[in-house]
Amino acid sequence: MQFRKASVLPKIVHLHVKHFRSIKELWWKPSRGMNCLVGVGDSGKTTVLDAIDFCLGARRSMQFSDYDFHKTDTTEPIKIIVALGDLEPSLLSMDSYGDYFCGYNLTTGKFEGEPGHGLETILVLQLKVEKDLEPQWSLLSQRAKAKGIERNLRWEDRQTFSPLRLGDHPDWHLAWRRGALFERLTDEKLKLTEGLSDAARKARADFGGTANKELTGSLDAVKKSADELGVPTAGAVHALLDANSVKFGTGAIALHDANNIPLSSLGTGSKRLLIAGLARKVATSASIALVDELETGLEPHRIRSLLNTLGAKDASATQQVYATTHSPVVLKELDHTQLTLLRVDKTTGNHRVHSASESAQGLLRSNPEAFLAKRVIVCEGKSEVGFIRGFDQYSCGRGNVSMEALGTVLVDAGGAKRVLPPANELLRLGYNVSIFMDSDVPLEAADEEAFVAGGGSVFKWPNQCALEDVIFRCATGPVIAMLLDYAVSLPNGDKVDAQICTASKNQFNLAQAKTWAETNTLPPGTARILGQAARSGDGWFKRIAPYEHLAKNILAPNYPHLHTDLTGITTALINWAWGQYDRT
Repeated sequence: MQFRKASVLPKIVHLHVKHFRSIKELWWKPSRGMNCLVGVGDSGKTTVLDAIDFCLGARRSMQFSDYDFHKTDTTEPIKIIVALGDLEPSLLSMDSYGDYFCGYNLTTGKFEGEPGHGLETILVLQLKVEKDLEPQWSLLSQRAKAKGIERNLRWEDRQTFSPLRLGDHPDWHLAWRRGALFERLTDEKLKLTEGLSDAARKARADFGGTANKELTGSLDAVKKSADELGVPTAGAVHALLDANSVKFGTGAIALHDANNIPLSSLGTGSKRLLIAGLARKVATSASIALVDELETGLEPHRIRSLLNTLGAKDASATQQVYATTHSPVVLKELDHTQLTLLRVDKTTGNHRVHSASESAQGLLRSNPEAFLAKRVIVCEGKSEVGFIRGFDQYSCGRGNVSMEALGTVLVDAGGAKRVLPPANELLRLGYNVSIFMDSDVPLEAADEEAFVAGGGSVFKWPNQCALEDVIFRCATGPVIAMLLDYAVSLPNGDKVDAQICTASKNQFNLAQAKTWAETNTLPPGTARILGQAARSGDGWFKRIAPYEHLAKNILAPNYPHLHTDLTGITTALINWAWGQYDRT
């Protein structure tokens, strides 16, 4: 068996989608390797894959309906325009396509009417659907239009780069059928017709031997009736499979494992992996792969295997891949150059694509969930993450919708000096972004102003306070007593008394502070000292879980009694997390 060799493989260099389903208009210059689309909810990711499939797929016709038009408005046609580069020799035929060659500037992304020096030679294919719902495929060229000529790609050329869609009809590719990957593995024409005919004859004979023994009575009755009526039977009646019904074509040849179980019985994820591997073997026949919800049916380690098979880790992949995902596991494995964020412009209604910069790579590894969110709160540290989660859990317990359900994700920046880089990158990519931090180590004024001017929000405590400071200063005596009890119950609770003595310069200890708190007779300045003690050393609560408990079970139930320095910022932050101030 001789495998097909990869040569030059056509790639999409530019995509324009107009008035198709959820997309009013989209312009995109994809990369020539892995392109993973990410967007919140129904942002049009699958529609982009469908657009590519419908325009480039090897189809002679297909069904459209009014629902395929943007907002079901059939007065404006659907247009899907794909510019193909890296043309293989058959597509560079002057006789076939000379009038349709165009030039493409790789730097500017602009088209030229003629190929030229410094330009890539491309073909531009359009799918157009008007209100009669009849699809029209054609090549676009200014020269051809001036000459009044029009044509489509040759059928054999269209078959050459017809996209492979992983997940659609996987069983088809695991049998020897025309166009299936199993069939495309080789150029050789297998001489199977005679063998298949012999197999059909043997099946008829084997079945007849068994059936004749079990149907003796019935066969005798038929023979007797035939003889009585003078119907010729050549002396006997047998039960055999109908020769017209038992005909094996090459489509009956299917892949099986060592136990003779068909590979089509494999699970969804396993079939995806296998088909992706076959596609790579025959990349000349499937230079473009489409994978919707790449993670479907796969465990994390098998997701990595599929990405490797699709060439995500190859510097010069032979396949161009378009995928969608909702999985942080997928994002964690991708390079920032392989990620494309899909957004809808609120002003124009058009779709826009954003490419992640190198500064996003660290965030992809540490907090991939942020790229799947609608809005992101970049928190100074674990304390702020736990603080917000605790209030959210309290709210959910009273029947409200959670922040996660509303598309809000929390990111732990790991310190006050590290909040701006991820916040600025996410803001540039079109996310709703806010920063939640202490004010004892403030941002540079110019940096904060630039972030806010770009559409970001900053939530910080007044009066240069850390989180522990504002909690104790804004709490009533009984609430402080609960905070002290909780601090003592934690693993390092045996240090609380000494830390209070140190912070107060031995003016009072834990027992005295608790007595004052319970009787609501705290001397002036005591709450400030307790805040200092709470953040000394490793801190009493400086982890996510303690702050979740503190916010949910101590602060939230006593919210009406807390000072507005705490509740004002907290309420504004929660409202932001619930989407009341979204800009996109």
